[in-house]
Amino acid sequence: MSRHTRPAAILLGLFAISPLLVACPSSPSCSGSQRPYNNVCLDNVAITYIECTKGRGFDLTTELSGKLGGTFKVIADASVEAAYKQTQEENTVVGLQIVSDCLKIAESSADTAANRSAAEESRQRADLIRRQVEETAHIEISPNQARAGQSVLITGTSFYPDETVAIYVHATLVTQTKVDGQGAFSATITVPKNALPGFQTAVTVTGETSAKTAQAPFEALP
Repeated sequence: MSRHTRPAAILLGLFAISPLLVACPSSPSCSGSQRPYNNVCLDNVAITYIECTKGRGFDLTTELSGKLGGTFKVIADASVEAAYKQTQEENTVVGLQIVSDCLKIAESSADTAANRSAAEESRQRADLIRRQVEETAHIEISPNQARAGQSVLITGTSFYPDETVAIYVHATLVTQTKVDGQGAFSATITVPKNALPGFQTAVTVTGETSAKTAQAPFEALP
């Protein structure tokens, strides 16, 4: 190769590899207490929290993929929802317990009041859901005697938060209603015409997500 063609070859080589150099991802430039994590900037407490859950077998990376880069509160809230989703799918509170434990660590290590408050609020939410999942569902009927066509009030507690429950009188589906974020509901139903007077029957409420069932005695009057 001549001396004249050698510089041209070098330039061509640089042009060939330049797209590769541009395509290579680089760590973002983070400021303050934030550090690079999965190509986004996160507070130290958020990174500590995510690594804590991952180290205990509950990897939130996929669930939080769209939330990374947000505030710690966004990440903490989303992690509780991810753990609750696992509970609904697998009927286990393991994820909720891991999230609660790691949020407690995050709460103690947070370097700002906002992050401490976010960790505490999300931990309390995770603990509330876990207790509701573990507790036995319960309903009450008022009054527990009524004629067909009359109204009675059904109240329930300890169902899954925000799930839909089905209310039956004996084997008749009377209505469906949504449980609130605390696992409770209140619904007024009408006693169906096929409720036989003089026979002790029952009102049954079943959660469509949790499959939790609660019963209470009811008597149809003549």
